[in-house]
Amino acid sequence: MKKKHKYLIPVIAVVLATVVLILYNYYQQMNDLEKLQWTNTQISTWGRDLMEGDVIQNNQNKIKVAILDSGINDEHPDLVGKVKGKYNAFNGSDQTKDDLNHGTAVAGIITANDNNNGVIGVNQNIQLYDVKILGKNGHGNLEHLSKGIQWAIKQEVDLINLSFGFQSDSSELKQIINEAVSSGIIVVAAAGNTFNLGMDYPAQYNNVVSVNAIDSNKDLINAAALGKTDFVAPGEDILSTDSAGGYSLFSGTSFASAYITGGLSYWMGEFKDSPGYEPGDYRGLLNYVQNNDGLVTFSDRNKQQYIKIK
Repeated sequence: MKKKHKYLIPVIAVVLATVVLILYNYYQQMNDLEKLQWTNTQISTWGRDLMEGDVIQNNQNKIKVAILDSGINDEHPDLVGKVKGKYNAFNGSDQTKDDLNHGTAVAGIITANDNNNGVIGVNQNIQLYDVKILGKNGHGNLEHLSKGIQWAIKQEVDLINLSFGFQSDSSELKQIINEAVSSGIIVVAAAGNTFNLGMDYPAQYNNVVSVNAIDSNKDLINAAALGKTDFVAPGEDILSTDSAGGYSLFSGTSFASAYITGGLSYWMGEFKDSPGYEPGDYRGLLNYVQNNDGLVTFSDRNKQQYIKIK
């Protein structure tokens, strides 16, 4: 089957952290899908095996994750029942159709249902909050981001995933991010597909968890941003849910960010039962992950870190 490549043209206000979306839609049996998704045996299978255990099934710590993006197709078979709240930052409604085919893929990586069909997300124990801040052509601005974060704060979410970025810094952006962090929310952001140029914002902020993308050889992808990020994660030829109700291959730091959001949410579910837990305590969460052998460090690659689910 010949791959079809689709290129997203970056917009001035918001730059999606996805450059190449390999968008040929297809429907195959589960075994064939697993062969295509190399990460399935590295994160998704680990997460799936753990989620099948009694401890995970009985865990009451559902982690609230807000995905600020282009919307989510919550009628996709792999995402049914996952979305607990919706907000459209353009008009204030709860209509969040994904007409960009981006947010649905991010959601699938984080928490696609373990239903013996399609793909499997990193963490099943998640409640999604779908915040549409990007329009049909990828357009969005600081006002939409601000409204989206304000709504997410009111929902008392634990994590926010930002699979997009701004090419330049601004005091307004910093203020918006600071507001989320000061509210006890951990913000995860894609480093951006800058092709070896500097990271986008807000990934450059010290109080944001930044994520770059690696390929199946654990090397940075060609589109990766230059600079030391908090984590790296899979971001090339990633099979995930698409807005049409099927599955497509996706590439970019957008999807690496989703993997880390899923991983952090899993560990947060456990960390919440610890005596020292406080909302938004990223350093405490990171120490907990490290103490429980959840961090992998590539010592020969600038000490880049990756989260595993054990």
